[in-house]
Amino acid sequence: MMCLSLSTSRLALAASALCASLLSLPAKAAEATPYPLFGGKPLPVERTSAKVVGVYVPMWESAAHVDRIPAGSVTHLLYSFLRLCGPGQIAKDAARCEGKKDFQLSTGGAEKTFDAAFARLKAREPQVKVLASVGGWGGSDGFFNMAPDAAKRAVFVESSLQFLRDHPSFDGIDIDWEHPGDNGSANGVPLGSPADGQAYADLMVDLRRGLQRLEAETGRPYLLSTAINSGETVVKRINFKQAAPALDLIFMMTYDFYGNWSAAAGNHTTLMSSRNTAGVEADDSLDRSVRNLEAAGVPRAKLVGGVAMYGRGFAGVDRAQTGASKTGGYPGADGSAGYREIAARYLGPKGQGLNGYLAQFDAQTQAWNLFHPKHKLWMGYDDPRAVIAKGRYAVKQGLAGLFAWELTQDNGDLLNAMNHGVGNRVLP
Repeated sequence: MMCLSLSTSRLALAASALCASLLSLPAKAAEATPYPLFGGKPLPVERTSAKVVGVYVPMWESAAHVDRIPAGSVTHLLYSFLRLCGPGQIAKDAARCEGKKDFQLSTGGAEKTFDAAFARLKAREPQVKVLASVGGWGGSDGFFNMAPDAAKRAVFVESSLQFLRDHPSFDGIDIDWEHPGDNGSANGVPLGSPADGQAYADLMVDLRRGLQRLEAETGRPYLLSTAINSGETVVKRINFKQAAPALDLIFMMTYDFYGNWSAAAGNHTTLMSSRNTAGVEADDSLDRSVRNLEAAGVPRAKLVGGVAMYGRGFAGVDRAQTGASKTGGYPGADGSAGYREIAARYLGPKGQGLNGYLAQFDAQTQAWNLFHPKHKLWMGYDDPRAVIAKGRYAVKQGLAGLFAWELTQDNGDLLNAMNHGVGNRVLP
């Protein structure tokens, strides 16, 4: 819902108070959960909702994380990341690309290990779908070189199909080409052009046709999804009217709206948008992302809202509010911290804040922030209470569900909240 600015009459003040009360309802309701909200461990789930609960699983972590996933708690796992060999190949993929043709997928021993772990999971949970995610922020350069050329796309599609033949626990392909049009010089080489938006759509159509051929060959269905920056600038570049029919799910990366690169501080993963002093809405929320993609022609039923299992913070902040000035990033390599660390060091077993940090709810953005007034440190993160609100939003707005980056950063609180929010029963 949107609260309109009114004059400072008694009626306006009453309306403003009512609006603030309504905005805070999801967070207040989330506090009364039938399981420990900050219990610090993933819990089994009785599935009473058809909504997606997805999570990325990184190949650089142990496959044992898959074996520890509680019963019923996920519908989709996204194995990350495969990448493209050849032009745009990153240095660390040299061994995985040895003997491969340009634009074939990088593969190695990790896929065999995870394929076995996924098979064990699916023996217990046959409904779980596993997707091989290709690309990632630093691994998408190959798309810029491959996607505009039909012959190069054909090589990539055939390699993707062969990967699925060779790894039977996988159920499809997820394309993580996050920023068509501009790679942000992720690996020191600027790439991107206006033609990428049409190339993106052509790639999705070609992949769908390839998967249909594989379905005829194997007799089983395959999924095609994408993870995309859901800000208006990127969305408008892409021909989604052509791409959307080829896609089963679109994972909206509704996080990383703010970080070390930002001019000001802000919570990077909010439900509702922030507003400046003139009341102008920012393009920095799940709600705005839904509207961006819907305007581009994507049905809401294919959209999956993003949850961040990590926070991003700032130093030199004197007020805990999006738009506040900062002097730098949060201490650490990239100004981020996984939720597991946040919960243990800064949040506490009741979500109240620890070690000088205050846990504060922002009614405008429907998000929680951690603020240390003495040290002027501020971190925006996805609190379980905020994640439950995102899940309820997904249900109310007819979205496909929620997903998160990434499984190993969570202590269980956020995966539990995702399930509770979309209407599943979390078993204490």
